[in-house]
Amino acid sequence: MALGGAGWGWRLAGEDPKLPVSVLLPLTIIGVLGVLLRERDLGPHLGVSLATVVLAAALPLAGPAGAVLVGFVSYACDVRQRRLRTRAFNAAMTAAVGAVGALVYLMLGGIRVADSAPAPGILLIRVGIPLLVAYVSMAAANAVAYGIMSALLRGTGVLDVAWQALRSLGLAYLSHVIIAFLFAVLWGPAGLGPLSALFVLGPLVVAHWSIGRGAVTRREHQETVTTFVAALEQADPDSVGHSVRVADLAQTMGGHLDIIGRDAESLRYAALLHDIGLVAVRPELPTDPHSDEVAYLSGMSAHPGAGVAMLGGMDFLVDALPAIAHHHERWDGRGYPAGLAGPSIPLAARVIAVADAYDALTTDHAGTPLSSEAALAQLRIRAGSQLDPTVVEALADALAREIVAPRQPQLEPHASTRGLERGYQDHDHPRMSDAFAEWQPDAVGQSE
Repeated sequence: MALGGAGWGWRLAGEDPKLPVSVLLPLTIIGVLGVLLRERDLGPHLGVSLATVVLAAALPLAGPAGAVLVGFVSYACDVRQRRLRTRAFNAAMTAAVGAVGALVYLMLGGIRVADSAPAPGILLIRVGIPLLVAYVSMAAANAVAYGIMSALLRGTGVLDVAWQALRSLGLAYLSHVIIAFLFAVLWGPAGLGPLSALFVLGPLVVAHWSIGRGAVTRREHQETVTTFVAALEQADPDSVGHSVRVADLAQTMGGHLDIIGRDAESLRYAALLHDIGLVAVRPELPTDPHSDEVAYLSGMSAHPGAGVAMLGGMDFLVDALPAIAHHHERWDGRGYPAGLAGPSIPLAARVIAVADAYDALTTDHAGTPLSSEAALAQLRIRAGSQLDPTVVEALADALAREIVAPRQPQLEPHASTRGLERGYQDHDHPRMSDAFAEWQPDAVGQSE
């Protein structure tokens, strides 16, 4: 893609075959330094580097072939990345992104400014505007490429991951194009050449710092959620791994249901924390649920509200709270805590309900776990009563495409009796949802 785009752009621009070495060499050196200073922790395998500014500036300074060369060499020289395969992919992808930007820039009438001094109005129309659109195109191409690779390796939704990547960068990322424009103008029309890097270094570092601060905030949010999940698993050892499995499954189904962007992020947070209220209510539950099932059901029905109360003061979780509060509602209105029915149940809560039931059936602590096929058959029987039929089919689609790894019955030693000896009942198991529906205390509202 990079070579094809470079060749096409070269012909489109009608360039002299000689590349401007006096421009390429300094740009490449600055690009390599930018890669080494990149922010790495924006997400899984996702980062942003100062080299993106150099790559954008190369469009009006070095032309399409030059931009491709600068992008490729900058990442090929990334000594921080020890895996040759990863380095080669990053270099080729960046070169291809540079080719995309160059083609967009040329198609919009962008001109070379390395050896010319056009009037200010010409600079804005023939450099600034094409460069802005080209930069947006480069960011989109980069995000889509990242989404495609994530889909191939992890089975995630292409557009969902691409949107998350763009959102991780934030609006501060667009400030890079202003710096790139200033870089190109100082280099060419102003005649400063490589010295122009000294004048854009300050704004560049500030913009990069802004992106980095956003990444730090997201990491802090993730660490907070991880701490809550660890506290839940410490209080309830039988739940170890459950929250992560449900979150992964909910995220996959969310992609099939067009839950993207911020909604997808809130869905994952809600799925990870949907049972956090158990930390508060578990000590109050009967030691033997079989001897006093009403007390068990009454106490257990309080855990969604307890979870909301525990998390209510955290601004970044505000959008996740409705799903946490209502993940035990039933499609037929016989669930808890509010007796919501059908579409009145938040979509994220319906997704978590299916993921919860699937995980309970395939990792049943108090019986024999079912295979994926058998669990799906059970969930389909419950579609329209306990579960949203559309969400169940989203799970079926994910299983059919092998996006969700099929599970086979495989018990750990004594797993089938461990829970029974403790009087354990998995509240996520569909049979417990049925038990609550049959009990139906007056305190639970019914929606019309």
